[in-house]
Amino acid sequence: MRIAIIITCCYLFGHQIQAQERSFGTLPMITKPGIVANLASQKIDSVQYRKVLNIYNRLVQARGDFRFPVPSFNLISEERRVAGIDYDQLNIVLEEKALGVCNTFGAESEAAIAFLLAHELTHYYEKHAWRRSFAEDNKDLKIGLDLDKVTDAAANETEADYLGGFLAYSAGFGLFQKGSEIIQSLYKAYGLKNDISGYPSLSDRQALSRRTAEKMASLVDVYDMANLLVATGKYTEAYEYYRYLLLTYQSREIYNNLGVTAVLEALKYFKETELKYRYPIELDLESSAAKGDPTLNIREKLLRQAILHFDAAISLDPNYAPAFLNKANAFALLGDLTRARFYANIEARQASKTGNYPKVDQDIDVLMGIIEARSNNVKGAQALFTKADKAGNALGKINLRVLLKQPPLKEIPAGTLWPETEKIENLSLEELSNNLRIDPKKTVSIKSQLEFLQTPNLGSGSKAFVSLIRNDEKTIFHLATATYTGKTARKIGIGDTRANIVTAYGEPNRSLETPLGQIMVYKNILFILGKEGKLERWANYK
Repeated sequence: MRIAIIITCCYLFGHQIQAQERSFGTLPMITKPGIVANLASQKIDSVQYRKVLNIYNRLVQARGDFRFPVPSFNLISEERRVAGIDYDQLNIVLEEKALGVCNTFGAESEAAIAFLLAHELTHYYEKHAWRRSFAEDNKDLKIGLDLDKVTDAAANETEADYLGGFLAYSAGFGLFQKGSEIIQSLYKAYGLKNDISGYPSLSDRQALSRRTAEKMASLVDVYDMANLLVATGKYTEAYEYYRYLLLTYQSREIYNNLGVTAVLEALKYFKETELKYRYPIELDLESSAAKGDPTLNIREKLLRQAILHFDAAISLDPNYAPAFLNKANAFALLGDLTRARFYANIEARQASKTGNYPKVDQDIDVLMGIIEARSNNVKGAQALFTKADKAGNALGKINLRVLLKQPPLKEIPAGTLWPETEKIENLSLEELSNNLRIDPKKTVSIKSQLEFLQTPNLGSGSKAFVSLIRNDEKTIFHLATATYTGKTARKIGIGDTRANIVTAYGEPNRSLETPLGQIMVYKNILFILGKEGKLERWANYK
């Protein structure tokens, strides 16, 4: 069976919170002693401001939660609090001096800025101001006093570092782990002493920031592992990984991917003749007609469950095009072509333009081509597949060949031209598996009898992930990251094009489209493509 997936996760603050602020720090506010708030602080409109505003907007889009009003953003000339959120004005600010500190991080300056802003956005979306406000408004009652005693600003600040770091990563700013260095640089720039009355020591704040960075890195790895499991057909396991993530971090991508895993599980209950075409189901890296047939009942139940997950993603962001497209795919697989047309050609098409998803727009053409083909409109299907093919969409080409009854393109097996064994860091999967060492500090219990394991560092450019079921069934990935300088057995490396990969390995029997590129899945190796179809990472798997 040939299938394809596109990878693509009431306003509570009112008059009660009067100009309440949260400033950057792993613990309560950093406020420069002796400096009072300047309500007339000069707002800066400059090239630097527009640069930071662009970073801020990317974070808001990545959070993808538009159930709440989005705070405005300003860069200000004040030198008092580094960064903060004013709930009364619903405004997040970054001070010019703090921006200067971030700019000293060179190539990582944007990631540093994103780290500060994501921290403040996390305070807002996680409603960290609620308990303090409630306690203040009800301090005459025992419950108000109790809440005031247990209000844990330290926990809020740590969570803002943790989830804020994950938000910055999901917005494309990379895995930034220099929070402790930023804190030290800010203390120095603002002339703060290491020990300030009422605050933990600088060394304690830095130590806590480093621990938070490790925890955040683990969350990122769990998300990457979930996507790899989907890519290789381990849908049940992937579903549990996404559910684990939702307990900590709710996003449109995770809800969407939950739906994707349900759709892909449902495909197992279709006959091969029912899946003539490859459907563009998007993973972002979630009946009465079946009476008497348990197989049809199962697949319908899974598809309708998937639609609920896609609706959850859409409820967070009404312009999240991948979820609309996936919802259309689910209806098409249910045989409801009328609704499939509507969600693909109306809802998804509009969202792809509003949310700027050009790749998704191509995949809509692919699905519309499938719908036309299933409606016996061969000319219309051919036009849509050809349009997608000319835009460089791999699914357009594959489905066009199916429509025209041309033989499928195939993988190139290992033989005299190519060695069989793939290696990363000079290690084959067999060698890695036979000498598997686990780092206990990185072990995550996903659920009962399902664990996510990692090995100690194997080198500067690779990671090894293991999904373990009941202490005996393992799925192992050895992932070459963007910094890896080696090549595959067939001389493919980071930056190579899809065309180069096809020349060396042939057309994969399985592919997973993403909003930016594609995952090409072969027998024991997979390639993750990004913009312009260039290779960003790859993994050997077993």
